[in-house]
Amino acid sequence: MSDYGDEMDDGCSPDFIKDPDSTEDFAFNWVADLDGDTISTSSFTLPDGLTEVSSTNSAYATQIFVSGGSLDRTYRIVNSIVTAGGREFDKTIRLYVRER
Repeated sequence: MSDYGDEMDDGCSPDFIKDPDSTEDFAFNWVADLDGDTISTSSFTLPDGLTEVSSTNSAYATQIFVSGGSLDRTYRIVNSIVTAGGREFDKTIRLYVRER
């Protein structure tokens, strides 16, 4: 499955469901991965069809506000961080778009 709005047919459940007309926030909690370290930088990778409205991060979590998406499509949002100690991590969420 690509990151570009595939139909949801792979049998995996999405992490979140979003209405195509809404702007919603999605949070990534990194506490368990950091082992006492803190987030220095954070970036998000979005597929075509989704738009980053804004994003923020604290020492232990990140958040992105997203708009867009096409009905009955699944998208992947990837959050990449670099810690103060120089470690690099990625997390991915799956977002399914449907009318609510």
